[in-house]
Amino acid sequence: MNISFFLKPKVEVKYLQDDCSVQQALADMLESGFTAVPVIDKTGRYIGTIGEGDFLRLLMRTPAEKAAAMPVGQVRRRVTHRTVSMDASMEGLVELVTDQNFVPVVDGRGMFCGIITRHDVIKYMTGIWKAKT
Repeated sequence: MNISFFLKPKVEVKYLQDDCSVQQALADMLESGFTAVPVIDKTGRYIGTIGEGDFLRLLMRTPAEKAAAMPVGQVRRRVTHRTVSMDASMEGLVELVTDQNFVPVVDGRGMFCGIITRHDVIKYMTGIWKAKT
């Protein structure tokens, strides 16, 4: 099966630019309700995923005013979210969604294309399981 079936395209995904300030990123995350979001650079290349815990650790180590102005791309991230390419196998995707709420999808140049959520994969897999029983 082609994993693009599950792709939530970049235009539908909340993500942050790496030069966005921590203050703006926190405001955006609070508004969206997401606890982790992809981070991309100015060219659209995926550089990582940042989560609430990353911001908390930053604020514990850095004065609030300095942290608020820091670009998101400079925040140390505790977890490295693995990505899949558009031509990845379903087996590889399932392995990743067991460890991550969403899997960033990149093209051959590392450009961010969107995400695949654990929720969508589980719904699909449950449908297959129900059909077999």
